[in-house]
Amino acid sequence: MGFASQVPVLALGVLGGVVADAMSRHRTVLITQTLLMVQALLLAVLTLVPGPDGRPLIQVWHIILLAVFAGSVQAFDMPARQAFLVQVVPKYDINNAIALNSLTFNAARVFGPALAGMLIAIMQGLARTRQNFGEGMCFLINALSFVAVIVQLMRMDASAKQLRPVGPTTEADLASALHYLRHRLHLRALMYHAGAVALLGLPYLVLLPAVAKDTLGGDSRMLGWLTTSVGVGAMTGGVLMARRKHIQGLGKVIAGATAAFGLTVIVVAQTSTPWLACVGFGIAGLCMVSAMISSQTLVQSLVSENYRGRVMSFYSMMTIGMMPFGSLLVGGFAEHFNVQKALMLSGIGCIGIAAAFAWYLPAIRAAARSSPEYSSISSGAKQK
Repeated sequence: MGFASQVPVLALGVLGGVVADAMSRHRTVLITQTLLMVQALLLAVLTLVPGPDGRPLIQVWHIILLAVFAGSVQAFDMPARQAFLVQVVPKYDINNAIALNSLTFNAARVFGPALAGMLIAIMQGLARTRQNFGEGMCFLINALSFVAVIVQLMRMDASAKQLRPVGPTTEADLASALHYLRHRLHLRALMYHAGAVALLGLPYLVLLPAVAKDTLGGDSRMLGWLTTSVGVGAMTGGVLMARRKHIQGLGKVIAGATAAFGLTVIVVAQTSTPWLACVGFGIAGLCMVSAMISSQTLVQSLVSENYRGRVMSFYSMMTIGMMPFGSLLVGGFAEHFNVQKALMLSGIGCIGIAAAFAWYLPAIRAAARSSPEYSSISSGAKQK
């Protein structure tokens, strides 16, 4: 399912970036959030409505199709939403905004499954004869939650317009963006780092079930503890990053956090003690979120407004788009060898990524400081 929802981001991400720069970002986000609500509502209806045989209408192909649909919408939603962020948040507060967004996301990852589990049990108890009634109600509540988002978007003052004229063709828009990136070493380096980490680092999440069962000898409860540990660590990383008031030093944070993540994963691969694994994965979550928040903050801070949507679409393609391939790579390695060696591969790979980024950091820093965007941020921070 993850593959079905993430591949469309890689396939349609560039087009989503063009749309984000050519159209009202506020309107684009409003449309995409509405479509995501429709997707969640369809999932709820298919799960709740019984077929002729009394079973829910939902089939595996429905889930795959809806996952592809959601991924396709996300390809347009992510660059528009990330670019729209700068229209409502001053540049020198981007780090705080991105960190708070990450904090809420990881809070949902920690508390969401527990709340969903309780809701499923309660709802299923109220309708014992209805198969999958609890799951269907969870999907319905998810769909209704979009109403609050859509209402708030409609209430927002989105009078700010895009600063660039619409290009004559999509090809011209893409060629212009690629030419822009070709002359921005710092942005390219940040994207390469994010893509490499998404390929070798982030897939550690798909190994958690195997770690819980094969390495720690646990069950679904052990998996829940590991997942919660990652979420708590990620939330802690979000809080720490939200305290930062400027972008100076974020390059070192990226290199250091990536290396620390790799080292932590290698250590976790060697343990069969549950509490040590939980602590280790918590630290891994903290390090990964710190690196990703720092990377996204620098990209958002150092990109020209004229190219923001397209550049953020490339960034999304390098992160979300590379994750399914990384999951296949690391997951296949774990199946062919074992989960410990797969974690070792992930950890060693991230240490190598961190070393390469640190090696080029002086050149990256020099390129960033020579950009006009860096000058505007520095002056804005001083005025603040």
